[in-house]
Amino acid sequence: AELPGPGQASFTRQQEPLGLGHAVWCARNLVGNEPFALLLPDVLMRGRRGCMAQMVEQYGARGGNLVAVEKVAPAEAHNYGIVALAPGEGESGAHRISDMVEKPPAGQAPSDLMISGRYILQPEIFDILSSQAAGAGGEIQLTDAMRALMAAQDFHAVPFAGRSYDCGNKIGFLTANIAFALDRADLRSDMLEALTELLAREAAAADGGR
Repeated sequence: AELPGPGQASFTRQQEPLGLGHAVWCARNLVGNEPFALLLPDVLMRGRRGCMAQMVEQYGARGGNLVAVEKVAPAEAHNYGIVALAPGEGESGAHRISDMVEKPPAGQAPSDLMISGRYILQPEIFDILSSQAAGAGGEIQLTDAMRALMAAQDFHAVPFAGRSYDCGNKIGFLTANIAFALDRADLRSDMLEALTELLAREAAAADGGR
């Protein structure tokens, strides 16, 4: 990955924490009337090939709106946006989405495919976000706006050939640090040694408490 050069990055500020949908809407004047990629910085993606590279390839083949997805444990589905694939659609490649819901109640998720923080969207999403009512958690949800846009435009799910780490929670953040350290040749050996030592200490402490 390369950082943008001087003068090639622009910023806007979300003045109030009103939700992801509102944060995206705040960038409407920067994006203009163009398709755009959206990357959530608290979701780290780890794979042999970048997630957005996979999505750009699919966008070149079909256009429209694309959402990166990966499988999630049913017990965790209520923490994420979940998509349902259209009848007859499989779970590899890029396949049409029939429905999506943000943070469904426990046991009511339409599938085990969660939205994993990477999107390619059409600019019409801004028109919907401008009047989007608050949804789950009392926030303006991007998932709700995408669901509304589905009435006029196709959405496709792109399963990520890798793994995402939700760094918005403590375990996800810690796990991501370990996973990325193990990917580095200069850190892998020392990290494995440190983990082995920690696990041995925990095992010894557990045995001593019996």
